[in-house]
Amino acid sequence: MSTATTDVPIGSQTWRIGFTMLAFAGLFVLVAMRLHHLQVDQGELMSQRAERQSHQVWRIEAARGNIYDCDRSPLAVSDGTWTIIADPAYMDDRVLATVELGRILGLDRAVLRREFENPRNGRTLAKGVDDESADKIRKLNLKGINCLRQFTRRYPEKNLAAHVLGFVHSDATGGAGIEQAFDQILAGKPGSETVRVDARGMPSITDRDSKPAVPGANVQTTINSAIQRFVEQAILEQVEKSRPVNVAALVVRPSTGEILALASWPPYSPEDLRTLDSRSMRNNVLAFVYEPGSTFKPLIAGAAVAERLARWDERIYCERGVWTCRDGRSARTIHNSHMGNEMLTVTDGIAQSDNILMAKLGVRLGSERLFQWAGILGMGRRTGINLPGEDAGIVRPRSDWKMLGACLSVPMGHEISVTPLQLAMAHAAIANGGEWLPPRLIRRIYTLDDRGLQIEQPIPALPSPRRIYTPLDAAQIQEAMTHTMSDTRGTGKNLQLDGYTSAGKTGTAEKLVGGRYSKEHHVGSFVSWAPAEPGVRAELLCLVVTDDPSEGSHYGSTCAGPVVRNVLQYSLENILRVPKRTDLTAEDDDDKPGRQTSARRAR
Repeated sequence: MSTATTDVPIGSQTWRIGFTMLAFAGLFVLVAMRLHHLQVDQGELMSQRAERQSHQVWRIEAARGNIYDCDRSPLAVSDGTWTIIADPAYMDDRVLATVELGRILGLDRAVLRREFENPRNGRTLAKGVDDESADKIRKLNLKGINCLRQFTRRYPEKNLAAHVLGFVHSDATGGAGIEQAFDQILAGKPGSETVRVDARGMPSITDRDSKPAVPGANVQTTINSAIQRFVEQAILEQVEKSRPVNVAALVVRPSTGEILALASWPPYSPEDLRTLDSRSMRNNVLAFVYEPGSTFKPLIAGAAVAERLARWDERIYCERGVWTCRDGRSARTIHNSHMGNEMLTVTDGIAQSDNILMAKLGVRLGSERLFQWAGILGMGRRTGINLPGEDAGIVRPRSDWKMLGACLSVPMGHEISVTPLQLAMAHAAIANGGEWLPPRLIRRIYTLDDRGLQIEQPIPALPSPRRIYTPLDAAQIQEAMTHTMSDTRGTGKNLQLDGYTSAGKTGTAEKLVGGRYSKEHHVGSFVSWAPAEPGVRAELLCLVVTDDPSEGSHYGSTCAGPVVRNVLQYSLENILRVPKRTDLTAEDDDDKPGRQTSARRAR
């Protein structure tokens, strides 16, 4: 019996060997290509990934710079606290961590156990931990437990000067006011701490790299907290009487342009951002645009005198309260808002706020010069104050200034819209001898070195001063405005100060509603400064603008004047302690008890 044997052909074996070698060659090429891709094409990326995986980096927050008032009393500070973070993957003794952290932080142990059992790192255990507790935790040297420095913004004076200071968002960026305008200066530079970890993720004790945080710079403002507090209290008292839509108030030192107080109502709390809404957020001093009414009259009368088109003692016929001005076939009739006058000097016309006298001065100036003076006075452009949100006001194009339109209306404070800040700085120029100064809110910016020494930092540039009136013209405008306060028919006769001379002008303007002037909606305002006499420096100027008071009188002399008078009287007498003149005593009036009440509260 024989066994048959089947042999494999030699040609078939060669094909198999070739196929196997080709397969291995292809795999080799694929591996080579993959290695080239990882080591050459993505070499730098892989190196960076390995570097990240072998290191842990913690961000060290920088302390935000403080904000101070003019006397270096803190208005905004950063309180340093600690946040406790757990990385469960790196912990080696969770029982000890649970017991000790529960004792130090006052946390429930069951809560801590759940956090430690979570597979994800970066678990926040507690925020706002004080220095003492953080020191105790660090001394435990618990692996996987880290103490991170953080800062909380606090406002020691609560809501005081909120529209000046602004607030800080949850991401530590400034949201308004100085906090926003100087965010990069205040924020500082964060630091970092880098620790190398091994293959198991355990941190090295010796291989550490720390980059300290650089605290932010400190900002000292020109705000006087005592005056600011009094202004805000006086506004609240007037709001209770007038029930307006909003109020703007500021106090300026005319000789320097420094803002000593700036208040806007409705208010908000920088520490409780839930109170923010569109009304309370708006800084009315910078962003409320309105027709200034009669407070604009002294500025234009001064322009007419400066152009030598009128004299303060010149007598002008005021048409007994009704005057029709004609330009070709067109005509427009002007009515005096109070009573009809016959002959008035320009000074008396300012004191009594005569519309027809001002309209006649506007005709003398003409549209070209009147438009130029609006620009000279700073209307239609921002003042450059170091705060966000400033409006430029509204000055219509030159082509829209017509004889029967702007030439008659602008001298009365209509057909031009301003902000309270623009108007205040224009009047401050008169009080400063005719020189316009930019509003100055920042007095100093400085940092501290390692020894605690102050290092001055540059302050952002402001617009250059410029001359509006000659010193003589400014003195004459001031003299005319003192008659508003002292004349028996002056609109500010009940707003005189006790022991100080003052210049001022009331304003009451109808609001535009639906494109037409309304008889029911008004803006009342009053601007005044003191002392106001030849050879004496004006110490303070105050402007208050009340938008649409719904109760009581809407006239500027009653809804804004008492606040201005009380602020100036209190500030000059109690804060700046300017000597009083014994020969000047204000007459008693209905608002005087309110002034005493405000002064007592501010004290």
